Amino acid sequence: MTHTVPVQFLRATVEALVKRGFDVQRALQETGLDWQRYALERARLTPEQADAVIRHFWDLTDDDLFGLGPRPVPRGTLRLSGFTLIHSHDLRTALTRMLELTSVLAGVRCQYEVHDDVVTVRHLDCPDSSVDPFVAFALMGSLHRFAGWLTGSSLRLRHLEFRFTADHLSDDYAAIFGVRPVFGAPQYAMAFDADALTRPVIRDEDDLKDFLREAPGILFYSYKHTTTTAAQVRIIMERTPNGPWLTADELANRLSMSAPHLRRLLRADGTSQRRIRDEVLRDRAIEALLHGDETITDLATRLGFSETSAFRRAFRRWTGSPPSAYRAIPDSPEPPAQIDP
Repeated sequence: MTHTVPVQFLRATVEALVKRGFDVQRALQETGLDWQRYALERARLTPEQADAVIRHFWDLTDDDLFGLGPRPVPRGTLRLSGFTLIHSHDLRTALTRMLELTSVLAGVRCQYEVHDDVVTVRHLDCPDSSVDPFVAFALMGSLHRFAGWLTGSSLRLRHLEFRFTADHLSDDYAAIFGVRPVFGAPQYAMAFDADALTRPVIRDEDDLKDFLREAPGILFYSYKHTTTTAAQVRIIMERTPNGPWLTADELANRLSMSAPHLRRLLRADGTSQRRIRDEVLRDRAIEALLHGDETITDLATRLGFSETSAFRRAFRRWTGSPPSAYRAIPDSPEPPAQIDP
């Protein structure tokens, strides 16, 4: 099951493109996201929808960073960079080249350092510089995903920092990166074990073409190897049929710990067993509404709700919209004059 993405991941970018005169309304409509739903704080996207939105933005701007980077990055620039990087001997060489290319071609200056067997990659621009939050997320996510893909093994992060604030989306970032990020940090940074630098690059050009066909959607899928207790609980729940759900004791036993200790760890992650269960139900419901043909009554029953009305209330609480808003795309009104980022 896929992990849905909050529309707020793209909100600041959409707002910036609207201000520059781009017609983003059509891009949102063609991916099943109308303006009314976009304006809702709790609206969600599937990774496929987010992928489609980004591809439309590429077409609109003819720029790999949507024209929001420090300098123009013509379409295809990052693709050509990939063909350079796959000829590296190991991840150390690839990472060095990757950061050089990002600086020269995109104007985003980064460096990495190794200290106490930990590699830290930092964005070097001055504190006053402004980087669009989604562009920052995309660059960090691309580095993380591409580095792991080059070596055929996931790159487990030890630490992740973003300059922007998005604490309310912490669970979603943790699902994507495998660690819970620190928001409001002085710099953008990520850290991982230094032994990863010696891993050989095993990919060729045919592999890269396959990888590029899946990009940028791969940025939004849950990270396979995670370190947070909340993400481990979510994985177990995703593999569990809709009912009955595991009790706290059964879930704790799966993780080889006591139920009180599990609750403490989840609390430290800023969540709970019930909250994670609701997130799993939410994503199952959204996926079924977008891609299935069940009636809402049948879907409510399959998800374990005793009454359709209870499901409707829960869905509105999760997303801010009724289930029907994800089943059919209404005619969109004129875009609002101002959208709060």
